[in-house]
Amino acid sequence: MKYDYDETIIKNAISTIQTPEYDMISEVEKKIQKKKSPWHFKRAVPAALAICLCLILSIGAMAATIPSFNNLLSIISPDFALLLQPIEIACEDNGIKMEVVGAMNDNEMAVIYITMKDLVGDRIDETLDIYDYSLSGTHISTCEIVHYDETTKTATLRMQANGGKKLNGKKVSFQVESFLSDKLTFNKVETGINLSDVKEVKDSQTILLDTSSNISGGGGGDLFDELQSQGIIRILAPDQKKITLPQIDFMYISNIGFIDGHLHIQTKWVGDGIDDHGDLHFVDSAGNSICIDSANIYFGIDKSGNAKWGRDYIEYIFDVSNINLDELKLMGDFVSHGNYVTGNWKTTFKIQSVGEELQADCDIKCDTLNINNVKISPLGVTLAGSGEFNEAITIPISVKMTDGSIQEFESSMCYSDNG
Repeated sequence: MKYDYDETIIKNAISTIQTPEYDMISEVEKKIQKKKSPWHFKRAVPAALAICLCLILSIGAMAATIPSFNNLLSIISPDFALLLQPIEIACEDNGIKMEVVGAMNDNEMAVIYITMKDLVGDRIDETLDIYDYSLSGTHISTCEIVHYDETTKTATLRMQANGGKKLNGKKVSFQVESFLSDKLTFNKVETGINLSDVKEVKDSQTILLDTSSNISGGGGGDLFDELQSQGIIRILAPDQKKITLPQIDFMYISNIGFIDGHLHIQTKWVGDGIDDHGDLHFVDSAGNSICIDSANIYFGIDKSGNAKWGRDYIEYIFDVSNINLDELKLMGDFVSHGNYVTGNWKTTFKIQSVGEELQADCDIKCDTLNINNVKISPLGVTLAGSGEFNEAITIPISVKMTDGSIQEFESSMCYSDNG
């Protein structure tokens, strides 16, 4: 086939990208020959078509000349990477270089790939966890490491943000203010506590936590909403015991006892790690984990001995009314980080949409949620509606591709806006 100048550039760019089991150049040639074919891009297209059109429309010859972007193509799925808009904007602070390599978005969601490298030390490793970060114009987000290069000591991360409105063509700012690294994980730690020896505590051995106050603390777990609705939660008086655990120097059990039939285990966190955390659970004689309804209460103590907001203590509360504790063992999983690094890494760039959204109005009832609109894009599926979202309910979502394959979605993020 004879190529004109632009087609030669595109062919050369394609040849630098490895796509096993798929002859990309042949497929692009077919598209070039079909001059009358429309160049609109709909979301639920086969992967092959998505690769060709997005390569030509969004990347072209750029991929052949952008080192960071080329490196990203070798890390993540080519089908997905070729939807990305090359960014390559970097900033440095506190001896750390952060670079936004590529991004993509639809009307409500954005995905950004970044790299972070320590220029003066070894504060970046495979356990890197971005702690404080934000993307302007969005509500909720997650950030996770997807690759770590031991040779260059460079971490690649994917940030996903939801809740934006009409992001296409907008200037957005991505900012990181702190991160964690040097992660230490301790799993299946035996507490050595004989649960048969745990006693009911008297009211004089407890304190009250006012859950209606915004300074009382926070929590989570199956029982938390039920306990919080009571207005006042009776918890153990702090620092009545000091039960240390093997290899753990950043926390200890500061009290334990039964209150109103619930088993309370209070822990005190004394390490320097800003995100030290852990979990207590039960196992049977065979080592199998036993599921028990529970709540975690986070709080601190003021100078007068009253409970206040804080993270000095976590009290684990278990509903053991139908559990034979004599047959169970109390275990723990704990996490700490050796490095907490702060700085101001901020970049501003214009983000471009991957294409038009497909959407349809509908009337679907799912538990307590009424879904009235569905949107689909290469980034995922968005369900919009009214009502209460029950996090315990999994909404099964799948997309049938034009090649007959089924794409299932295993994770979701939700937020509420104006009811």
